Amino acid sequence: MKAPKFSYKNCVDLSEKVSWRLDQILPEDTILNFEKPHMPEALTETDQLTCLNQSEQLKLNHVRSNSYMNFFAFLEEYIIVLTVQHAQAEMYGDHDAIRALLRFSEEELKHQALFKRYCRFFDRDFGTSTKVLDQPAAIADVILSKSPIAVLLITLHFEVVTQQHYIECIKDDDALDPLPSSILKHHWLEEAQHIKIDHLELCKLAQGMPPEAISKAFDDYFEILSALDGLLEQQTDMDIESLQIAAGRQFTNEEFTEIKNCQYHSYRNGFFVMGMENKIFLRITKDLSPIDYERVLEQTEIFNKQKNTELVGD
Repeated sequence: MKAPKFSYKNCVDLSEKVSWRLDQILPEDTILNFEKPHMPEALTETDQLTCLNQSEQLKLNHVRSNSYMNFFAFLEEYIIVLTVQHAQAEMYGDHDAIRALLRFSEEELKHQALFKRYCRFFDRDFGTSTKVLDQPAAIADVILSKSPIAVLLITLHFEVVTQQHYIECIKDDDALDPLPSSILKHHWLEEAQHIKIDHLELCKLAQGMPPEAISKAFDDYFEILSALDGLLEQQTDMDIESLQIAAGRQFTNEEFTEIKNCQYHSYRNGFFVMGMENKIFLRITKDLSPIDYERVLEQTEIFNKQKNTELVGD
């Protein structure tokens, strides 16, 4: 791989400029407001659901915001371990790299605390119970069992997703409640430096690695996506259950099918396709392995073709 023009020191310097404290963004005395959407329609697609009235669409938007924040808190679990491992590998080596990686780890801990605080406030203020994914440590173990390049690839994937979501979907959406938008803006500001550190770490790992080993890492990357796909389907079912409680009614089989197909596709599009189509992600994967870059494009096309396909029945 070609070495990028930026350095670990550049990442630290930029990180210090955009740094923020948890209590500045989400103070403990915050009360969540549910009059406006918390997530953009570009990610939730709730307005496409003809079986829901406007009030129910808004409730589903709020349910999705809680699931979204929890999912990122969920992912931070393995990333924290990953960055500490990489810092330990640099011990007695490049001090700029150690500093960047330890700062990366500390920021991920802060992000996890931010998302967990939002979810705690949501549970308190929403008015009805909701369900979200749990047992992040078990999933972290599965991800970390894969090849180091695969783990960095999936990390890079979700960090560019963070950037894509904020810049393309959230930044200019004036219809949104400003608090969740601020949370995701500040998350993105620090993740932008993490993308660069991922790139630097990938360059180190790929150095001297044979093409077949890199292709095996891409196999692992796709396996991680598959495992996460199953989790997103589980979260879709939990969202529908949470919405039924919030709406005070049970959905018919036809309504359930409409909601699940729409929401499952929107999860896949937001968390998978947007990452795999991101220019930064594609540029780095192509540099890493042109053959496996083509595999990423092929998988993206499969996801896109499934957008208008019914994935679940009655």
